[in-house]
Amino acid sequence: MTIEQPGNDQRGVAPKLITLIEAVARAPHGISVREIARDTGIDKSTVSRIFTQLQTLDVVEQSPITGRFEVGPRLTSLGEVLHTHNTLWGLAEPIVRELATRFDETCYFVVREGHEARFQERIDCRQAIRYVIERGSVSPLYSGAAGRSILSGLPLDEAQAYLDSVDIAPVTPQTVTDRERLLALVKQDRELGYSVSDGERVAGGHGIGAPVFRADGYCVASIVWTCPSSRFEAERIPEFGAAVMAASLELSNKLGFVEEKGAAATP
Repeated sequence: MTIEQPGNDQRGVAPKLITLIEAVARAPHGISVREIARDTGIDKSTVSRIFTQLQTLDVVEQSPITGRFEVGPRLTSLGEVLHTHNTLWGLAEPIVRELATRFDETCYFVVREGHEARFQERIDCRQAIRYVIERGSVSPLYSGAAGRSILSGLPLDEAQAYLDSVDIAPVTPQTVTDRERLLALVKQDRELGYSVSDGERVAGGHGIGAPVFRADGYCVASIVWTCPSSRFEAERIPEFGAAVMAASLELSNKLGFVEEKGAAATP
């Protein structure tokens, strides 16, 4: 195995750390300190020291039989999360694109990460003025259509527990920070099947989001339609909401979710 050695401008701890993690990940049968030092040019004492720290974090583990270092449970879990996100976007992309094209407004695919919503991908509109959130940006679940639609997709007791435990701080002057009001909005969103935000996360912007469910009915993501306030037509909220909800349900169905007849879209 040959690994490209870092250049002179990559001598810090972080590049070495990434190099060692990549070396372990590429070795299906594990790798020894001697081998990795030879392949990377990092001295053995540094490799041993970093691996000791990574073991403590469960990023790598040392085989008690061979003494070779292998991928640890934490790194495996991270890989599964990244794979899941990539797989989800592969399924979501044509659905989100169709929604964005239909209304010529920027639409987002947002994934749940613990108590946050991460804007994973977006399909831009052709308008000169756009509602833009950078890919990778995170938002609390209580703020905006992206997060609140995920929150409304969770079991009600879990949504209640989240609102009781999280520190609620305003993101914009329009952010709802009252816990009772937020819970009422979550219940309303569950009835509608979608969430509407009026500048709660981005001042001057509107958003409509709907939850995405995996096969077991658990909410893992949301699809969000966005629009600057200058183009927002309040009377069309039911139309926009129905379209976003239909897109999210289509993706949920692709993940194996089957909505019970006569039931709301949320479990």
